[in-house]
Amino acid sequence: MGILDDGKVSGELERGVRRVRAAKSGLEEAARGRVRARSDAKTRKSAATREKIMAAATELMVENNGTEFQMSEVSARCHMSKGSLYYYFADKDALVQAIFDREVDELTSRIESAVANAPSALASITQLALVLADGMRPGSPLALAVTRELLDSKNSVLPSVETRLARIISIFEAQFDRAKAEGLMRPEVSSRLAAISVAGAFTFSIFEKPAAEDLSDSEDFSAQLIELMLKGMATPSGQDAFEAVESAKAAAAGAGADAPAGTSTSPAA
Repeated sequence: MGILDDGKVSGELERGVRRVRAAKSGLEEAARGRVRARSDAKTRKSAATREKIMAAATELMVENNGTEFQMSEVSARCHMSKGSLYYYFADKDALVQAIFDREVDELTSRIESAVANAPSALASITQLALVLADGMRPGSPLALAVTRELLDSKNSVLPSVETRLARIISIFEAQFDRAKAEGLMRPEVSSRLAAISVAGAFTFSIFEKPAAEDLSDSEDFSAQLIELMLKGMATPSGQDAFEAVESAKAAAAGAGADAPAGTSTSPAA
């Protein structure tokens, strides 16, 4: 009875080691959980501060009808030091760029929602135009940010603007393809070119003053653009004149192809 059972002792030691290891693992996991919680809280606080700064800058842009605000105005409105402000945004260009990106993302989300709920191509295109006209109306945060991107930045920003708006152009293109399938557009019309033209019309409308007669109402402007796209600008006489010019070009091209080498189809002087 006094002799130790080596197997029993070994088993007890092994179970003890496992309990210690489990306790250590639990403590380490709890510590990691606290670190994650602090990190998540810090991330949420940082995101909230960024949004607060962007909201203040957006207010200043709308009030001034432009981006000619000072970073000190933003920090004062946010009740924070300029040093803290520059922790989140390196300079005003970075701040305006962030506002531009956010506004484009929100606009794209609204456009995608309009497409998803439209029962027909015509309804979809009409809603797309209305949402885009409202989002890019002169004096809106997006219009002011785009204006700065295009005119005031020291860098070449046109590729950046094109990249950010490429999704919107692709959505328009898909709806024009849908319109062709529903018999609303001629099949030979380039959906891509039509999409670029429409998006370009809205983009460059931001350079007009808000009081411009034909741009003062988003719904009227979008309706005019849709009518222009679907009906065109030319009267029947204008269409006949265009077709005559195209026919003359085709005839001249055909005559040039049929003429013997070394001869000219141009009229004699």
